Amino acid sequence: MIALPAEYPFIRISQENLALCEPAWLQETLKHAANAAEMPEWLAEDVSKGVESYLKNHYPGTVIEVGDLFDRIRSTLNGLGLTDLANHLNDEPPPVRISLTELARRAGPGFEIGFFQMLRRQFQTATHGGARQLVCYGLRGCVKKLAGAEKWSPRCRRLESEIREFLGDEHCRLCDDIPDLKLAIN
Repeated sequence: MIALPAEYPFIRISQENLALCEPAWLQETLKHAANAAEMPEWLAEDVSKGVESYLKNHYPGTVIEVGDLFDRIRSTLNGLGLTDLANHLNDEPPPVRISLTELARRAGPGFEIGFFQMLRRQFQTATHGGARQLVCYGLRGCVKKLAGAEKWSPRCRRLESEIREFLGDEHCRLCDDIPDLKLAIN
């Protein structure tokens, strides 16, 4: 498999989870800090552009630890005299995207138990790493791969329902410890 270079480094959430460094997430994180510090949003937008420029053009690696990213942002803000903004910065990592199709491929056709075990493990490592947003994508392809089906069938509908139920149950279970955890299924 060939991996094309990303425009920004990935953000390591946990040992097993990387998240995309998306400018929209970075800008939203800084806007929340600016609002909490009672500073103008335009300032957050400018800081975000500076961080994006650094990550895109000057950061030497392809992966940055989430804690290291926020430490660098805070250090820069403090150096610029924006201590209030630095103090209100929340270390919440970007959404973690989980490819259901990839998990199904790794589990193999008909091996739903292995798929559910890997999915649970993905949820656990992401949330232990601080993730508060999980995005599961590729549900339809996942179902067809697990069912070994080329066309959508009644078995596919049942399996899709089981996966959705499992995702909902895992989300509820994790919400006991992380009430603000969000889950999206695509």
